[in-house]
Amino acid sequence: MELKEAIYERKSIRAYKPDPVPKEVIAEILEAATRAPSSINTQPWEIAVVGGEAMKKLAEECFEEAKSGAKPRADMVLYASSWPEACVKRMRENGKRLFGLLGIPREDREKRKEFQLSMFKFFDAPQTIFISIDKALGVYSLFDCGCLVQNICLMAAAKGLGTCIIYSGVQYPDIIRKYAQIPEDKNIIIAITIGYIDENATVNKFRSNRDPLDNVVIWEGF
Repeated sequence: MELKEAIYERKSIRAYKPDPVPKEVIAEILEAATRAPSSINTQPWEIAVVGGEAMKKLAEECFEEAKSGAKPRADMVLYASSWPEACVKRMRENGKRLFGLLGIPREDREKRKEFQLSMFKFFDAPQTIFISIDKALGVYSLFDCGCLVQNICLMAAAKGLGTCIIYSGVQYPDIIRKYAQIPEDKNIIIAITIGYIDENATVNKFRSNRDPLDNVVIWEGF
């Protein structure tokens, strides 16, 4: 698959087949992904991959914690406290289209909550990749990890696999540490579900929009 094709093929996958991805395939993806650029070649990322019974137990505990109404306690607060209007507009449009596809009306709060809780179950993915960094590191290292995460998702797409980057997946880091052996001196920053795509799932037919270049690019000297 050509790079451009992988970029356009990649999308957030929210339903997976139960079949696990072989360890050697994930290893190949991660080997290529770690060629991502990083500030002064610091390569700040640390990676934990969880599957099998450990993944099932981790997902169930996170789901039950979220369902009980437990307050999120992520190692790092990555979301902004408020969003610019342009971002809010995109988020609302995205949610409207997604819930419209799923047949969930705006007033059906129960169904919407059910969908949101599914993120804490990692969409029943057979495996999840957790990215963490040393607690001494700052914002630029997060940028570096973003490059790594993009590489992971593109490599997975090139192999016909699905991924979804989920911040909800790291809201209960103490539970993750029970199964992923991530030490306390690391900040768990993001989760990436990975697996074979359930092509029959309605939710996987969704693809988010992108603004035209004229809205986001300034050209000078052309």
